[in-house]
Amino acid sequence: MIKSKGKTNKQRFKQRVLTAVAFTTAVVFLVFFLRPVKIVSVVREWNDGYFFVANFPITDKGRITWWLDNKELLKEKYDMPFIGSDNQWTVLIGEAGDGFQFLQHRASDNDLRCFDSLKPGANCIEKKWLLWISHYNQTDTSYSTNDGRYIQLGDNAEIRRVDD
Repeated sequence: MIKSKGKTNKQRFKQRVLTAVAFTTAVVFLVFFLRPVKIVSVVREWNDGYFFVANFPITDKGRITWWLDNKELLKEKYDMPFIGSDNQWTVLIGEAGDGFQFLQHRASDNDLRCFDSLKPGANCIEKKWLLWISHYNQTDTSYSTNDGRYIQLGDNAEIRRVDD
């Protein structure tokens, strides 16, 4: 019996399947993870800004990096001059989900954030905070996610994780 140095049909099939799986994985990665963040709604109340988004980064690092890269644009575009000021301010970035709903203020609505500054009606949204940014002490900023808390002590200082 003569052994062939070429690939057998079974080997070619395996290679094609692996190539197809790798290609599909790459496409899913590109479509799912590299989608641009979409700002669905914005609410401003005093020195607090609320951004409701779709396609937000899934990692803490990605979320904080997105904020740092976009905070000046958000400040200008959505008229939030307090962002970046020495005053105390807070920005919450939440999942847009099903959007604003018509719900009355009730003690049992702990999962809802209702905004009195919006017209009565659909002025409540489910609380699904993705990133909470608090600026205090003129130069210090904290970043909170569901997975961790980070602090930046001073402008342009390193952002470090706070141990629980």
